[in-house]
Amino acid sequence: MEIRSRDDSIPILYIIRAFQIILRSDRIISGETLTYDREILSACERIFRSDAVGQAFLYLCRNGAATGWLLQVQLGQPEATAHRVLRDLRALGIVEPILKIPQRRVKRSGPMPRVWGLVGHCSDEEVARAVTLHYRTLSPKYRAAEKVAQAILDDFYKKGKPMEISIRDIFVQVKALKIPFTSPDIADLAAMYLQEKGVKVWR
Repeated sequence: MEIRSRDDSIPILYIIRAFQIILRSDRIISGETLTYDREILSACERIFRSDAVGQAFLYLCRNGAATGWLLQVQLGQPEATAHRVLRDLRALGIVEPILKIPQRRVKRSGPMPRVWGLVGHCSDEEVARAVTLHYRTLSPKYRAAEKVAQAILDDFYKKGKPMEISIRDIFVQVKALKIPFTSPDIADLAAMYLQEKGVKVWR
């Protein structure tokens, strides 16, 4: 069962469970409970004082690693905001630089993009996923396909539909959103995205 807030938008139960896991840790000495609680509240205040920093923190907790570009694309943050957020998270001791990504386009100027990972909690697999997603989202076609796939996923969640769809229905969604690219290309990319999210795509 999921407890939600009055506006039915925040899964309060998940927040409660997360804090129960943190606060019931065997590593906490009973005599230091109050000090520990204060440190947790202080850390949360520093992280979530800024919406942009809080969003990036949650994204990194889910994915382990990200680039500044991914924060721009996935969270809709302006470039300057994404750079500031990563700087702030590093200052808080939450992220660390993992590796630099080679630019695939020779004409692109500026420093190489950097993958940032959660300190002590970032696996090689998460870094590899961040690199792959970084390259994918540089493609306007992939971003258009992601928009199509996300619209389909939102429809599934709202209507409680089974997680399966035909390639023909994906074509319909591409046309409905008036995507300015060739329909088969976008439909194939959207199908790949949906399959990665656990949706069965019938061809």
